[in-house]
Amino acid sequence: MSDSPSFHWRNYAQMQLARGDHRGALETLRRGLGQEPEDPESHALLSLVLLSLKRPHAAEHEAGIALSLEPLLPMAHAAAASVAMARRRFKDAGKHLDQLLVLEPDDPSNLRLQAHFFDLTGKKELKREALQRAIALDADDPDTMVMMGEDALERGDVKRAEQWARDALTARPEFQDGLVLMGHVYLRQGRIEDAREHALWALRQDASDEGSLRLLASIKARQSPLLGVWWRYAMFMGSLGDNKSTLVLLGAYVAYRFATLAAKDLGQPGLADIIQLVWMGLALYTWVGPALFQRMVRQELETVRLDARF
Repeated sequence: MSDSPSFHWRNYAQMQLARGDHRGALETLRRGLGQEPEDPESHALLSLVLLSLKRPHAAEHEAGIALSLEPLLPMAHAAAASVAMARRRFKDAGKHLDQLLVLEPDDPSNLRLQAHFFDLTGKKELKREALQRAIALDADDPDTMVMMGEDALERGDVKRAEQWARDALTARPEFQDGLVLMGHVYLRQGRIEDAREHALWALRQDASDEGSLRLLASIKARQSPLLGVWWRYAMFMGSLGDNKSTLVLLGAYVAYRFATLAAKDLGQPGLADIIQLVWMGLALYTWVGPALFQRMVRQELETVRLDARF
């Protein structure tokens, strides 16, 4: 009900989220739930906030509470699907998405969530179909425009991606995701300074936004070829998830040990020494690289914080 205390707490929390104040929204929702602990929409929104703060276990708990209080609440299924995707539980995510689209089949945000699911599961054509349905339902939705632009950029259609970015920023000036998309477009075009300006512009609105930080990191990687190698490696390992990345590292170590022993067995101690030096160099690089990279990014963020005061 619009006159209930929980409604006002949720409304204020959503305003905080729009400003990028995720921690403020977290505290607001906690205060609201202190007054109405069995409000399912507050639990569902809290789940999404916790997920944005990289707390998937707590987010899953809140989504479960929301569903137990109101099993047919669309926001609860959206939260549960989002958490399941973040934890790579795609079967569970698909079930919640199916239920969500039964409840609200014509909500563009639900179709965008479905498109994200298809993207994560490698079903690119289905992702594009979902985005086409979403943009057909609301041609002026900047969130859908950005996802259309990201898809175009992924396919190498930089010109179309740029147009989607411009359309999104026309619909919502200073839209953070639109600025990030335009920054990636400029980076792909080799316009490094323009990309950097858009990254800093986006970060002035929310200095903790993952997409904006990723853009800035990509720019720094482009400017420093040596650190760029580490950045691409980190991005690849991160995309694999914890289990697969661990297997890759174990496989690399086994390959290193096998190559070293094989070189010695073949009577090539010099080659074995070279392999060991290369392995030690790679290990040192992956240890030093993150610190150097983070220092470069922090230097840029110091400028963002300074500008944000004015």
